[in-house]
Amino acid sequence: MEASIAKSVKDKKTNLHFRRFELKYHVPRAIADRIIPQMMNYMVWDDYTQDDAGYDVHTLYMDSPGFKCYHEKLDGIMNRKKVRIRTYVRDYNDRTSMFLELKRRSGEVILKDRMIVKGADFKDFMKDPFSLMKTEAYRGGFLNEFLWEHSVNTMKPVVLVSYKRKAFFSRFDSKFRVTFDYDISFAKPDGLKYNTNYENFFDDLVVMEVKFNGAMPRWFHDIIEEYGLTKDTFSKYCSGIESMYGLPAYF
Repeated sequence: MEASIAKSVKDKKTNLHFRRFELKYHVPRAIADRIIPQMMNYMVWDDYTQDDAGYDVHTLYMDSPGFKCYHEKLDGIMNRKKVRIRTYVRDYNDRTSMFLELKRRSGEVILKDRMIVKGADFKDFMKDPFSLMKTEAYRGGFLNEFLWEHSVNTMKPVVLVSYKRKAFFSRFDSKFRVTFDYDISFAKPDGLKYNTNYENFFDDLVVMEVKFNGAMPRWFHDIIEEYGLTKDTFSKYCSGIESMYGLPAYF
């Protein structure tokens, strides 16, 4: 998997900015396994999935000592941000591509910006976040905003979320994507070390995310109606916080 992503980063321009709608659905695993073959008339595996095994996603979420991001989500604040670091391998090394991310909600629109850093620089970041400013290639508007959010809120790593993802995009519109996240589990973080003992709370739950610009295709709307699926506000981050810490006191 690491080789696949590294090749993609090298061979083509990696998309580091996203603006789209995102809808989430709770789907029993058996139903997800029925939906995917129906989708294949209109969709293809994305570049990273390649086969039915999917790929790993590991995300380290940052938050303030008072869990500001967590409470803003629960309070339904329509303009909010998440600060996180993502990678796609269980055991990273100095050459692994890591993604620093800011995920924003602006009303109903999701905006995500990310920056690639190498594993060696991530290790320095965990000791001193401003160490990235020493590398000219990283300097710029995004890093400034990331470090501002990180420092002004005194952010620290709070939860590590891990899952297996199967991802697809439309044959007719590459901006229409559907992902299925399996085996969602959480751990208290030790950097981004994945020898941590994860706790899996969703054995039969698959989170289906529908990502698009404009309108959802009619054929996919028909699939949603066929299975009686309803939109959900499920948050992997908030579920991870509650699983690891209970219900944090308000900041």
